[in-house]
Amino acid sequence: MKSKKKLMHIIIGWGLVTALAILLFPSQELAQKAEIPHLGQLSSRTIIAPLTFEVPKPQQEFEQEKEKAAERVQAVFEYNADETKRALDDLKQSLLKLATYDSLQRNINASSAGDSSLEAKIQQASKIYESLKIRFSPTAIKTFQTNAKARDSLYQAFQRMLQRGISNTLIVSTKNGLQLYQDSYNVRDIKSLRYFQNSASLVRDGQEISVDVTELEPRERRIDETFAELQRTFPNASDNQSILSAFYEALYVFTVPNIFYMEKETERRKEEARQAILPNKGIVAKGMEVVSQGSPITKDVLEKLNALHNALQQENSKQLVTAKFGQIAILCLLVALLFVFLFTPLAKNILQKKRYIWSFTTLAALQVIVCALAHQMIEYVQNAAIAIPDNINLIWAYPFCFSPIIITVLYDRKLGSLFSAFSAIFLGMLAGYDLAITIAAFCVAYASIHFLSMIRYRMNFIWGILSSIAMFALVLTFLLLLRNRMEWQIFYQTLLVGSIMLAITAALASSLFIHLIEKIFGITTVLTLMEMSDFNRPTLRRISELAAGTFHHSIQVANLAEKVANALGANALLVRVMALYHDLGKTMRPEFFTENQKKGITPHNNLDPYQSAKIILNHVTQGQLLAKEHKIPDLVASAISEHHGTTLVEYFYREAQRLNPDKEINPDDFRYKGPKPQSKETVILMLADAIEAATRSMHDSGNATPEKIKTMIHHIISTRLTEGEFSESNLSVREVFLLEDIFLDSLEGAYHTRIKYPGQEEKLAKAK
Repeated sequence: MKSKKKLMHIIIGWGLVTALAILLFPSQELAQKAEIPHLGQLSSRTIIAPLTFEVPKPQQEFEQEKEKAAERVQAVFEYNADETKRALDDLKQSLLKLATYDSLQRNINASSAGDSSLEAKIQQASKIYESLKIRFSPTAIKTFQTNAKARDSLYQAFQRMLQRGISNTLIVSTKNGLQLYQDSYNVRDIKSLRYFQNSASLVRDGQEISVDVTELEPRERRIDETFAELQRTFPNASDNQSILSAFYEALYVFTVPNIFYMEKETERRKEEARQAILPNKGIVAKGMEVVSQGSPITKDVLEKLNALHNALQQENSKQLVTAKFGQIAILCLLVALLFVFLFTPLAKNILQKKRYIWSFTTLAALQVIVCALAHQMIEYVQNAAIAIPDNINLIWAYPFCFSPIIITVLYDRKLGSLFSAFSAIFLGMLAGYDLAITIAAFCVAYASIHFLSMIRYRMNFIWGILSSIAMFALVLTFLLLLRNRMEWQIFYQTLLVGSIMLAITAALASSLFIHLIEKIFGITTVLTLMEMSDFNRPTLRRISELAAGTFHHSIQVANLAEKVANALGANALLVRVMALYHDLGKTMRPEFFTENQKKGITPHNNLDPYQSAKIILNHVTQGQLLAKEHKIPDLVASAISEHHGTTLVEYFYREAQRLNPDKEINPDDFRYKGPKPQSKETVILMLADAIEAATRSMHDSGNATPEKIKTMIHHIISTRLTEGEFSESNLSVREVFLLEDIFLDSLEGAYHTRIKYPGQEEKLAKAK
């Protein structure tokens, strides 16, 4: 993730956990609660207002009043004079063209054959006709060309229509009003407004007037009205249908809206109307009688009593507002200290993906939630008069080890220690900011995670419980001695309560929540890695059955990489599991890989270098697909794509150069697509894979001398370093320099043979 996205996720996570803590652990209720009678009840006393207060309207009533006020606002429309003039000029120019065309046609018909201007007139008439065809049909052109009265009548009727106005919005009062209009006029694209008033506001010539909604007709209705008017002007036009058709055609072509609905202005006025509604019914002044003794509690009286109760609470709370905000500030600071860890170098692995950040956030939130649940349970026990000895400090019933146990198994002990501190401080706050409780809780929590840092078996949880109980007994002794309350009865009763909670916490964490969070956030735990290292798993059986040589190679790489990881301080178990699965893709075509071939027999002899390289490179892609199919965790599957990084399949690259001396060979055709190793573990795997294969080859050829092995290791590591294969990992420069010696020392255990160093044989001979 980019740094900005990381910061955003961290800030959001901090805000959510802080808000959760504040909501679940609010400050103590400081305002005194007054007894409020029920509706219809007779008041037992006279109540006088001790202070001036407002009586708010019920929320539903308040919202209804605001909406009614908004509904009373008239819709606002605007008459656009510029659009009117443009449309009128458009029609006028077209009618003038028709008149000009008619005049030219008459002149052409009257001209003699020898008239020199005849050709020019014909060209001019033709040009005008072509421009008229854009707006009129040939029939309409012929009709208007020869009928000046029709042209004048059309213009005057069109002018009157524009003066009346053409709305761009259809006003309807029913749900099906729009559908009826669309069906009647066969139109679909029309703006509509659901409106229940009879009048609307029209802004025209700088003045706003109220008009009837029937005066705001849309385009189709205005066309029908104007057409009917023209029909009355030409009563005999029915005898000549072409005139009516020309009228209707022209109206549809030139009619455009010139009255526009001002939606934003209307909504602004509606919002002003809503804001003008007061949220309060009124004010009750100090000293006024709210209700007299014996009077019935009506709805209005009950609203006043509730308002008085809230006002008294607010007034009393103001006196201790600093305490409330002080607690909020402490909670904000506590959670912030936890999340600051995510900016440290130790948290680099957690910051790799956003789901890790959110797993961190979820666990912090879970710790707050389980403490809140315990808080409610303790309050219930205390209020239910259950026989609990007074000597028991129930603060130890809080599950403060919950998140430290889970986070240690999911990540490591360092992060578990951080959550131990967080839980301990939070418990100290609940205990009344008790420093001794905080220190004791941290010691117990740390003891509970001690055996879980490198967990291999479920039995480690039992050892974690026993160690935490032992530590609890120790710190409890010191606490009781410190407070001069050291009595056997107090000790064993408190120890029993705390031990039960520690056992329950560990059981819930190990049996449910670890597995749940692992699945939700895609985190691979040590327990999962242990299960994956079982050779009876279907995926490993597939490798052993289909590619026995590859399986043997993977085991050798796993042994070597595990020893190197232990020496370097990396995650040895993770490296081992990565090594077992890193060549999963070779099972698709095992015969093309050296370790699975019989001596001297290779199918690459029948292929060109490009084909061979493609097969070799594809084992990474095929491995990724198989990893998804077999549901291998992403943490382990990353080894499949990263263990070769962006290295070159050098043998086939050189072979391609040899076979094509005159051709420039693109090395990218022979290079793995990566990515480069992203962690210390995948760097170790990359080197172990290459070194194991090279060492095995040297042993097979009888050239495995100490000097050659050391030179080979140095060459592989320096080559990878020079090529920049380690640049994206968290491997330090110091660790790079240590790798050569570590690999050399680790080879002895990996091959179950001792590497003979120079002069060793001579020394042995002398000893004999």
